Amino acid sequence: MGRSTMTMPMNKLLTFAILFISFSTVAEVSDKMATIPELWLQGFLFGVPVYFLTIWRKGFVVLGISFTVFFAYAAYETLSDPYIGVGIIQEQGTPYIIASYGAAVIIALCSALGLIKNKAKFKADI
Repeated sequence: MGRSTMTMPMNKLLTFAILFISFSTVAEVSDKMATIPELWLQGFLFGVPVYFLTIWRKGFVVLGISFTVFFAYAAYETLSDPYIGVGIIQEQGTPYIIASYGAAVIIALCSALGLIKNKAKFKADI
Protein backbone atom coordinates (compact mmCIF):
# COMPACT_ATOMS: atom_id res chain seq x y z
CA MET A 1 0.00 0.00 0.00
CA GLY A 2 0.94 3.68 -0.05
CA ARG A 3 2.45 5.85 2.58
CA SER A 4 0.44 7.07 5.45
CA THR A 5 -0.59 10.69 5.18
CA MET A 6 0.40 11.18 8.81
CA THR A 7 4.15 10.46 8.39
CA MET A 8 4.76 13.05 5.70
CA PRO A 9 3.73 16.11 7.77
CA MET A 10 5.61 14.72 10.78
CA ASN A 11 8.84 14.48 8.76
CA LYS A 12 8.44 18.06 7.56
CA LEU A 13 7.70 19.22 11.08
CA LEU A 14 10.76 17.41 12.42
CA THR A 15 12.97 18.92 9.71
CA PHE A 16 11.60 22.37 10.43
CA ALA A 17 12.18 21.95 14.19
CA ILE A 18 15.77 20.81 13.67
CA LEU A 19 16.53 23.99 11.77
CA PHE A 20 15.65 26.09 14.81
CA ILE A 21 17.61 24.14 17.42
CA SER A 22 20.27 26.45 18.77
CA PHE A 23 23.78 25.35 18.16
CA SER A 24 26.77 26.88 19.83
CA THR A 25 28.49 29.11 17.34
CA VAL A 26 31.63 31.16 17.46
CA ALA A 27 31.09 34.70 16.28
CA GLU A 28 33.71 37.36 16.04
CA VAL A 29 33.39 39.93 18.75
CA SER A 30 35.36 42.68 17.08
CA ASP A 31 33.00 43.07 14.14
CA LYS A 32 30.39 44.33 16.60
CA MET A 33 32.72 46.78 18.36
CA ALA A 34 33.96 50.23 17.38
CA THR A 35 37.12 50.19 15.28
CA ILE A 36 40.37 51.69 16.52
CA PRO A 37 40.01 54.84 14.35
CA GLU A 38 36.44 55.27 15.63
CA LEU A 39 37.69 55.12 19.22
CA TRP A 40 40.28 57.85 18.53
CA LEU A 41 37.65 59.90 16.71
CA GLN A 42 35.30 59.66 19.69
CA GLY A 43 38.05 61.09 21.88
CA PHE A 44 38.54 64.04 19.55
CA LEU A 45 34.81 64.61 19.00
CA PHE A 46 34.31 65.03 22.73
CA GLY A 47 37.73 66.47 23.60
CA VAL A 48 37.96 69.37 21.15
CA PRO A 49 34.66 71.02 22.19
CA VAL A 50 35.61 70.57 25.84
CA TYR A 51 38.96 72.26 25.06
CA PHE A 52 37.28 75.34 23.59
CA LEU A 53 34.62 75.45 26.30
CA THR A 54 37.30 75.24 29.00
CA ILE A 55 39.22 78.10 27.38
CA TRP A 56 36.03 80.14 27.47
CA ARG A 57 35.00 79.21 31.05
CA LYS A 58 37.17 77.12 33.32
CA GLY A 59 34.08 75.58 34.95
CA PHE A 60 33.65 73.41 31.86
CA VAL A 61 36.59 71.32 33.07
CA VAL A 62 33.96 69.46 35.11
CA LEU A 63 32.35 68.41 31.82
CA GLY A 64 35.73 67.19 30.60
CA ILE A 65 36.27 65.21 33.77
CA SER A 66 32.81 63.69 33.44
CA PHE A 67 33.46 62.61 29.84
CA THR A 68 36.87 61.26 30.82
CA VAL A 69 35.42 59.16 33.63
CA PHE A 70 32.60 57.93 31.40
CA PHE A 71 34.89 56.83 28.56
CA ALA A 72 37.43 55.26 30.92
CA TYR A 73 34.69 53.35 32.75
CA ALA A 74 33.15 52.18 29.45
CA ALA A 75 36.54 50.92 28.27
CA TYR A 76 37.21 49.20 31.59
CA GLU A 77 33.80 47.52 31.69
CA THR A 78 34.08 46.30 28.11
CA LEU A 79 37.61 44.97 28.40
CA SER A 80 37.13 43.36 31.81
CA ASP A 81 34.05 41.40 30.74
CA PRO A 82 34.91 37.68 30.92
CA TYR A 83 33.42 36.95 27.49
CA ILE A 84 33.53 40.12 25.43
CA GLY A 85 36.80 41.43 26.84
CA VAL A 86 38.63 38.17 26.29
CA GLY A 87 37.29 37.96 22.74
CA ILE A 88 38.33 41.52 21.92
CA ILE A 89 41.80 41.07 23.36
CA GLN A 90 42.28 37.80 21.45
CA GLU A 91 41.07 39.27 18.16
CA GLN A 92 42.41 42.84 18.32
CA GLY A 93 45.29 42.66 20.78
CA THR A 94 47.03 45.40 22.71
CA PRO A 95 46.39 48.22 20.19
CA TYR A 96 42.66 47.96 20.87
CA ILE A 97 43.23 48.24 24.62
CA ILE A 98 45.35 51.36 24.09
CA ALA A 99 42.77 52.89 21.74
CA SER A 100 39.92 52.09 24.15
CA TYR A 101 41.55 54.06 26.93
CA GLY A 102 42.98 56.54 24.42
CA ALA A 103 39.63 58.27 23.99
CA ALA A 104 39.52 59.04 27.71
CA VAL A 105 43.14 60.22 27.65
CA ILE A 106 42.45 62.57 24.71
CA ILE A 107 39.51 64.13 26.52
CA ALA A 108 41.55 64.52 29.72
CA LEU A 109 44.40 66.15 27.80
CA CYS A 110 42.04 68.52 26.00
CA SER A 111 40.49 69.50 29.33
CA ALA A 112 43.88 70.12 30.92
CA LEU A 113 45.20 72.07 27.93
CA GLY A 114 42.05 74.18 27.86
CA LEU A 115 42.46 74.93 31.56
CA ILE A 116 46.12 75.90 31.03
CA LYS A 117 45.16 78.12 28.10
CA ASN A 118 42.38 79.71 30.19
CA LYS A 119 44.81 80.55 33.00
CA ALA A 120 47.30 81.98 30.51
CA LYS A 121 44.55 84.07 28.91
CA PHE A 122 43.39 85.26 32.33
CA LYS A 123 46.93 86.32 33.31
CA ALA A 124 47.37 88.11 29.96
CA ASP A 125 44.13 90.07 30.56
CA ILE A 126 45.36 91.38 33.93
